Amino acid sequence: MILGLIDDLSPRQKTVLAKRFSLDGKSKKGMTLAQLGEKYGVTRERIRQIEEAAFGAVRKKIAAGTGREVFGYLREAVDNQGSVRKEDGLMKEVEERFGTRLQPLQLRFLLEADGSFGFYSEDKDFYDFWHRGSRALSAAKGLVDKTHRHLAQKKEEVLASKNFGAILPVLAKDFNVSDAVGLNYLAISKKFGVNKYGDFGLMEWPEINPKTVRDRAYLILKDAEKPLHFRDIADFIKERRFDGKSVHASTVHNELIKDGRFVLVGRGIYALAEHGFTPGTAREVIQRILKESGPLHPKNLVQLVLKERLFKENTVLLNLQNKKLFKRLSDGRYHVSQA
Repeated sequence: MILGLIDDLSPRQKTVLAKRFSLDGKSKKGMTLAQLGEKYGVTRERIRQIEEAAFGAVRKKIAAGTGREVFGYLREAVDNQGSVRKEDGLMKEVEERFGTRLQPLQLRFLLEADGSFGFYSEDKDFYDFWHRGSRALSAAKGLVDKTHRHLAQKKEEVLASKNFGAILPVLAKDFNVSDAVGLNYLAISKKFGVNKYGDFGLMEWPEINPKTVRDRAYLILKDAEKPLHFRDIADFIKERRFDGKSVHASTVHNELIKDGRFVLVGRGIYALAEHGFTPGTAREVIQRILKESGPLHPKNLVQLVLKERLFKENTVLLNLQNKKLFKRLSDGRYHVSQA
């Protein structure tokens, strides 16, 4: 269908469009106006004029009904998502609909030929995307900015609830769009991401875009909600394939022991401090609990200690025999000798 749109153009017009948009499918990268000008010994501006005239002729064919099904589908596919679409997502949908493989430049040719689409070229904040008018473009950018500000101020709340879906309707309502359209608008932005556990947030957050071994281990333990051995943490990091790189168990151990977010609760076993685990030797943990709770019977003390640390019961009982630190009362309870 693409070649049918240019088959009756002049040889020069046909060549310019074919080279600019790789219409023969042989290359993923088209030639620039300057490159074509150098190739044919004319100015860049002259190539632009030839391209503009060629598109003018193509648009007349489209207006007359050529490719009606394809162009109608393209407009509908974009309009149904709030008149804004990320380019790679649109291309995938078009390929599935028509059962054909497309190069990005070939899709760009069709959208440019239609004449009703605007293109936003990728930059540091956005991916390549297409839109159908300034109103949709303004709404999409506005929702992206509002969502970014909201998440930046509510990080802990968003991550704790794991429910961005409850926040989105409130944000999208200000722009009079549905939740689905709101998500589509956010998809054009590089500011947001979803981690391996489905949590939505800002790409600047290590919980969403973990770049270090420590951040990845943090996500593993937070999802597990229980202590894990450092070898198991390393295995989980490999399984999740955060970036495809291998990680050694010894590296995990060395990194976690230096980070206050993690507590060594047993031999090689780590937990998160935010889950109620605190650092310290068995003796230090027992002292702290007794100071906080007052005198306790050994059975009650063991229960409290084992909630925080993976000690054996005998470890707790043996430490209680240290008479310099712990004193046994007449009723069998223990307290700290020197508070």
